[in-house]
Parts: sequence; structure tokens; C-alpha cells
Amino acid sequence: MNPKERLLKTLRRETVDRPPAAVPTQCAIVEVMEASGFAWPRAQQRAADMAGLAWACHEIGGIESVRVPFDITVEAEAMGCPTRFGDDKATPPVSTPYSRSGYDRLRMPDPRRDGRIPEVIEAVQRLREKAADSVPVIAAFGTPFEILSTTMSFEDITMLLIDEPEYLADRLAVLTAFAVSYGRALEEAGPDVLMLVDGTSQSLGPKYFAKFSLPYTRQLIEALRTPTILHVCGKATPLLEGMVLTGASALSIDKPVDIGTALRVAGDRTAIVGNISPQTLLRGPVGEVIRETDEAIASGVHVVAPGCGILPWTPLDHLRAYVGRVQETGAK
Repeated sequence: MNPKERLLKTLRRETVDRPPAAVPTQCAIVEVMEASGFAWPRAQQRAADMAGLAWACHEIGGIESVRVPFDITVEAEAMGCPTRFGDDKATPPVSTPYSRSGYDRLRMPDPRRDGRIPEVIEAVQRLREKAADSVPVIAAFGTPFEILSTTMSFEDITMLLIDEPEYLADRLAVLTAFAVSYGRALEEAGPDVLMLVDGTSQSLGPKYFAKFSLPYTRQLIEALRTPTILHVCGKATPLLEGMVLTGASALSIDKPVDIGTALRVAGDRTAIVGNISPQTLLRGPVGEVIRETDEAIASGVHVVAPGCGILPWTPLDHLRAYVGRVQETGAK
């Protein structure tokens, strides 16, 4: 069973020989950049370098998937938010969101033309050709609420939740339409999985999540035909039921979420991905990385993966230790 077959079967909740060691979150590290010659910031901006670095994370790091892009500012930049790129291999781009008073200046981009979005789409196409039917290609983009959170000041969002909920609902409807168009453009490039990133909804609580995140994410997923993984950062335990109700094929959970609880809430409705600590992967030692990997395997998690994005200074031997430990479970 090759990595693509294993991951897709897992997302369909079919029997596999062992859990995949796929990484749907950010997975580029400095050692791989230095070894491959594909590095940030160029690999965040140009399709050939983006695809080259993603493939190197698989080929050098051993990760059983390839995933692009490497940051969460692609949509915000294309919508007009000023974006600053780092000048080294470890600094992700940072976008400056609009305030409520200036939010009407936000533009809805054409996914095939504006910003870095066409570069991401081309990178997916390149990876699809290179991976053939052996390695799963994962394309990531934001949920409607994530796009809102990267384009509008979160201080303003929290005030509008109470003071102008209708305005937020109107904006989220527009952002959902854009996310659908972006997702469909990505689908044409041929990814095996779409990773829906939601780094902010954990701050909403179940009540506001149900009103301002869940229905728009569900609408997006219903408009797509590709399997989806929904990632919510941090302490998302109170949101687990709502996350399941989005209809995602799998939920990617962070370290603060207990896998047993997530598996119990999900039941047979969706797969669970996670939740090795990125801090453990960074700091180690290798023995601790293996211990957390063993815990994840023993818990019955469906895809053994970091609970959030891998930190760029993570040592290569720590990454390989996690992947190798998962692969060993299939040899027993």
C-alpha cells in the first residue's frame, strides 16, 4: 500500500496496514531547505520552488505527503492586505489586516490571476505530475472565518460579533463565495486532499462557532468534491462536535485536544489527524519524539501527524524519528 492509497483509504475510514505519516499542516524545515536548495522566501512566492521544497520535505524528511503552500497569508495578500516576507529561511510572511472602517477596500481576487494564488495552483499541478499515484498531494487554504481573521483586525471582529453580527454574516457570505472559487480552482490542479485551515475559531467558543464559522465551512465543503481535512488550532475540544458537523473527511487536532475525546466525539463520522506537539518535534530529544509518536499510535488516531505546523528550526533527525516510528508499526 503506497502513501497515497493509505491516506485516501484512511480518510474514507477503510482498513489500512498502518496509520499514514502524512503532514497536512506546514512541514518545511530549514535543514531541508538547505539540503534541497529550495528555501523561503522564494519557495513561498514561486511555484517551481514551492513544489520543489514540498517534494524535498517528502524525499529528504520522509513525510508521506506533499503539501503547499507554507503560510496562511496567500488569500490576505491577494485581497490587498500589505504583506511582508522574511529575509531568511525561517520567517513566515506576515500580513496586516484591515480595520472595520477600512474593510470595504478589500478586493475579491480572481484565483487564476491575482496575488500568489496562481503560483499555489501551479505548484499543485507540478506536484501532481511528480507524485503520480504514489504520494498524496495536499493543497491548503483558509476557511471563510480564517480568511476573515487574516483580513480584518480580530479586535474589530470580536466587537462585531455582538454589535454588528449581520455585517459579519454578510462579509462571511462573500468570503465563502471566494473560498469556493479558490477551492474549485485548486481542484482543477488535481490535489488528493484539501486542507482547510482555521487558526482562529478556537477563540470563538461553541455558540459563536456555530453561527460564524460552522455554516460557512460546511457550505464550502459541500461545494467541493475532494476529501477535506479541517484544522482548528489550539484548545478546540469544545468545538469538536461542530467541527464534525462541517462534513470534513477528517479533523486535524492540536496537542491540547485529547485524542480519546476527539475519537469519541467523531465516532464513525470522520477521521482524526494528530496530535504530536510541534514543540516536542522542535526540542526533542529523539526519545521524547518517539514517546509522543507511540502515544498517538496507541490512542488509535487515524493519521499520525503534528498537531499544528512544524516549526522551521525543527531538526531533521526529529522529523525522521517521528515518521520512521510510524512506518515501523507496519513492519511488526
